[in-house]
Amino acid sequence: MTHVPGRWPSALIVGAALVLSIVVGGVPLLAFLRDGVHLYCEYSDVGESAPGTYFCADGIGYIVPLVTTFFIWTLVCATAIVAMSAWVPAALRPRLLGVFALAPLAYLSWIAAGAAGRTSTAQSRDLWTAPMLGVTIVLATFAMVVLALLVVRGARPRLVLYIAGGALLLAALVAQPGMLAAILLAMGLFGASLILERSRYEPRPTGPSRRAVP
Repeated sequence: MTHVPGRWPSALIVGAALVLSIVVGGVPLLAFLRDGVHLYCEYSDVGESAPGTYFCADGIGYIVPLVTTFFIWTLVCATAIVAMSAWVPAALRPRLLGVFALAPLAYLSWIAAGAAGRTSTAQSRDLWTAPMLGVTIVLATFAMVVLALLVVRGARPRLVLYIAGGALLLAALVAQPGMLAAILLAMGLFGASLILERSRYEPRPTGPSRRAVP
């Protein structure tokens, strides 16, 4: 089997991030879907001066979106691990992992947007803005960092981008703690991308030391 520098630590990080996103992030994710973006909820005005109330499905009603979400994220992680294989060019591996880091964030944002779109009351304008506007701005900036990593060359500039991307993910968690599950997984994938990136510049286990060509 052809040796791929950093592959096994990266794969372990991705697997651990997936487990943590399910075990640690499952309950916050349920609260985010139900109380944050009001998925499967109906808004009812209870009086002219009252703000109104959301009537949501019980916990069992959210099993399908939770299971579907974690299943899709598992497929993303499996594909990411395959992307670490030796037949993928060394310069492409960390770039692919960076793109995969966007997947859980984009999927959960899509669910939030869909929940807002299904609300036909006047409250629908605030349904997405209140929980999602701030974190969406941060995640859009993170996406720009990932796109920059696709084209920027050189070890030092790319390291700066990785540091900026990590800081943005932490900022996203502060902006919207309910997205903990997605952000944990994104951190794992982005961290694996960094390991693969830095491993390209380490000496080979055998033969003369060489630096990778970006």
